[in-house]
Amino acid sequence: MTGLIFAMRRVPPFLLAVAMVALAIVTMSPAPATAEPVTAPAKCPAFVLSDAVKEPMVFLARVTGPGKASKKDGPVVYPVTVVKALKGVAGGSKLQVTLNPGVCQLKSLSATEDYYFFVQKKGDTILAAGTLPRVEEYTDKLQAEIAKEFPEAIAPAPQQVSFSEPASPEGQKLVKVAAPGVVLVGVGLLGLIIVMILGRRRSA
Repeated sequence: MTGLIFAMRRVPPFLLAVAMVALAIVTMSPAPATAEPVTAPAKCPAFVLSDAVKEPMVFLARVTGPGKASKKDGPVVYPVTVVKALKGVAGGSKLQVTLNPGVCQLKSLSATEDYYFFVQKKGDTILAAGTLPRVEEYTDKLQAEIAKEFPEAIAPAPQQVSFSEPASPEGQKLVKVAAPGVVLVGVGLLGLIIVMILGRRRSA
């Protein structure tokens, strides 16, 4: 404490007053404000298939290339090929589907992957944006639900039954051995029938 008083005595009164004012300003200045926490977006509504299928165009399509945006954070256009047409479109059609950005929309689509599209046409634009996600990644569960909405378009594929020759040499040998045996059996039956006919004629 004595050293501090001694140092202050050597400082000119004017500079001492300036220092005291600066100290008071620093002491009284408010603490720096903390950054505002980033609020999370509102919970996105759940995907409801019964509502989505009301869109004028419904189809399963494969993305054939990367998406292209005309501007930063703007709509992204994806080239797709319709794999299974369900409503408002023909199978095999090559389309350009537009996705608008949004917290509740798919951020991007993967090339060579299949998606269900529930879209509408506005002018020359096929728009897949809406209050609910209008693009859903293909899953077996979604496929089963879609089949209930479009039972005629999505039906289980019939099982194909085909017959072919045995691939193994042992199997081929059995076929070759069995074929003469069948012929011999046929000849034997034919001979028996002839003998029976001749016997009847002699007895008559």
